[in-house]
Amino acid sequence: MGNADSLPAPPHRRTSSSMLAPPEDNRPPRPPFVDPNSGFSYDTNFPDLEGWLSKQSDWLKEWRVRYMILKGAMLFFAKSEFDAPHGMIDLTDCAGVKTSPNSLDFTLEGGPGQQPWQLRANTKREMDIWAPTLAKGIKDSIKATDFNEKYREMLMTGQMFEKHHHDAVGRFNLSNKDNHRLVRVTRDGQRITWHKAGKTDVYCDSIDLNTVEGIHIGFTTLVFKQTGKKGKKKHCFSIISSDRSLDLEASSPETARLWCAGLRALLKYGNILTPAELKAADEREAAREVAEEKRRQKALGKHEGDRAKLRQARERANHIREAAT
Repeated sequence: MGNADSLPAPPHRRTSSSMLAPPEDNRPPRPPFVDPNSGFSYDTNFPDLEGWLSKQSDWLKEWRVRYMILKGAMLFFAKSEFDAPHGMIDLTDCAGVKTSPNSLDFTLEGGPGQQPWQLRANTKREMDIWAPTLAKGIKDSIKATDFNEKYREMLMTGQMFEKHHHDAVGRFNLSNKDNHRLVRVTRDGQRITWHKAGKTDVYCDSIDLNTVEGIHIGFTTLVFKQTGKKGKKKHCFSIISSDRSLDLEASSPETARLWCAGLRALLKYGNILTPAELKAADEREAAREVAEEKRRQKALGKHEGDRAKLRQARERANHIREAAT
């Protein structure tokens, strides 16, 4: 146990997004994507969908094969399956997915002031998987302002749940024990804690949200398969971390749904953003756009210079051939 206001700080700032993800196999963990503008680190393991697509480059409009990793509202791309991604598309900045008949090309349409992203599948089957999955991701994504309005106060204030559990020797939900706990997220958005009723200043235990790999509704864990009550499946959800699960039963399906949605949004943003942090994020984005335009102009200038040199070389070769004849 410990004091809720003096929890140890997590080893790094969490900014990953986790939604319902397929089970990970025995492959080695993929390195995270580190945003070069903000320094935030995004975990890319346990994705919702992954595979090879072609992406059109921003400046030279060249098609390049990339390994795409969709996790929550983030689409990462890397040069190989196991490399750290070198780029990211935030689906909250996208307005929708545009496809064309008899074409494997499709577009992630940008929102106001945002550029579109051109993608290409290898087969129609892949196209039929990626396009609707990305469209659903865009539809389900949540903006930072919406998160503050809908979920911030709920998560920090907390709510009473019935905690399902088993002890060290495998005994499930002992009948003589009060299993009701106040569950809430710490002010920095880094940990989820649970407390006995009437003792909210002391927490029973906590989970570092950096370690969360998925949030699942229903009886998906061994604990719920042993203790789940008939007719209560939609009341229940599990927070799955790398070394344990927190299995909670809400008073209603709506409460369970709201907490799942709020926690998934929190996993996407990495912390509970304040207005000052949102302003700072906007300033970073503006600075990033200025730097990107400078890099674009430099790349285009180099490209034009290379083309001019190539034209000059061809002209010299033609002059030499003409002189020889």
